[in-house]
Amino acid sequence: MKGFKNKIKKISNNLIVNFVFLKPVYIFLFVNLILISGCSSKNKNEDINICSTTNLPCLGSNEYVLLITNKGKIKLELYGKSAPITVGNFIDLVEKGAYNKTIFNRVIKEPYPFIIRVGENNSIKNKNKFVDATIEKIRYIPLEIKLKTKKSPVYGKEIDIFNQINNIELKHKRSYLSMARSTTLNSASSQFFILLKSLPELDGRFAVFGKVINGMNIVDLIQEEDFIIEAKRVDF
Repeated sequence: MKGFKNKIKKISNNLIVNFVFLKPVYIFLFVNLILISGCSSKNKNEDINICSTTNLPCLGSNEYVLLITNKGKIKLELYGKSAPITVGNFIDLVEKGAYNKTIFNRVIKEPYPFIIRVGENNSIKNKNKFVDATIEKIRYIPLEIKLKTKKSPVYGKEIDIFNQINNIELKHKRSYLSMARSTTLNSASSQFFILLKSLPELDGRFAVFGKVINGMNIVDLIQEEDFIIEAKRVDF
């Protein structure tokens, strides 16, 4: 009987030791279960209004901007339903006058038409106008790509699976606008580029958010050091 009790005591001690060592594993599994459940709930609620859940500027409507350049006028249509944070950020900068007197700092037309880019943190007056006064530093926004099969955009993630690339709603075609960024995914801020030709190799890597609806003939004339005299929000 005494031998039997000793065996029970030994088994109990082993269970306690095993629990102590395995406790982190149980906690990990439990936390992951919660996270998976949370993700499932989030997926079921993809129709949540993004603009109600972010502190970033956000617009879920089509917006229009007129760029008055030294070469002529360029009218933009922005697609807030597909890129609400990107469009909200852009309109906010426009309304603050941030793009006024900014230089087209990169124009690539050789060996074939590529892009024109503007919105770098410099201007004719050499003053950084892209600092967000509320946070006193440059405001960055997440990479934002909308798939046709999803109700909400995908954030902070490149789309690199072939069948998903085909499902991207806004692609890099001639006359479309896309946000420039560094190698860091969520580093877009103020710089954007207009495509001079279709560039499908950029699809899934950069955030397209609008297109030129009038004035592509002016876009084709832009050279480096040309500039935006004024950018303003307009009605259709």
